[in-house]
Amino acid sequence: MPTRLIQLLFIAQCTLLSVYCSAQPRDTLTTEQLLQRKGGAYAALLHPSKYLALDVNYRLGGFRRYRFFQGDEIQFRARGQRFREELYEVTDSTFVVLMANEVMNRDEPVVFQISEVQKVYINRRIPFVTAAGTLFPIAGGLYLLADVVNQGIFDKRTLPIAGGLALSGLIFHKLSNPRIRIGKNHRLRVLRTY
Repeated sequence: MPTRLIQLLFIAQCTLLSVYCSAQPRDTLTTEQLLQRKGGAYAALLHPSKYLALDVNYRLGGFRRYRFFQGDEIQFRARGQRFREELYEVTDSTFVVLMANEVMNRDEPVVFQISEVQKVYINRRIPFVTAAGTLFPIAGGLYLLADVVNQGIFDKRTLPIAGGLALSGLIFHKLSNPRIRIGKNHRLRVLRTY
């Protein structure tokens, strides 16, 4: 009797599974649709477009190029202010970002000349280094606090360890988030994809 019940349950599950699979048609996306859905650099592969290229010559490490396509977030300093906006359009000598206007309750395009940009802020995700930039200062502070709580007094011997953790966290944070000043060795320019 139990084997008959198991057989009936198996047949019922197979029937439900076949009905579900046949009732749910799945459309596959074309390559163009997949690239467009990803946005940014992937969308630039579909048709030629212009993008911002930041060429950096590091003293140690050599040459590096950072690319900013339409739809990417860009952080920069211009006109005495720091901006963190989405790149809307790139022309030959300017780029446009959309900025929120609270009075009109909509986004408005703001045009910046390439020559107006003073600094560009980069956010790199370096495995373990980026996480250490956040965790090491917290660990140093907790180490110092735990030592004070456990011993009841402030011990000067724990200060170099906590300070070393905090300092190394600051160095790792600077490596992950460099501020690149535009100048002779670091250039921001417009390039075109083909």
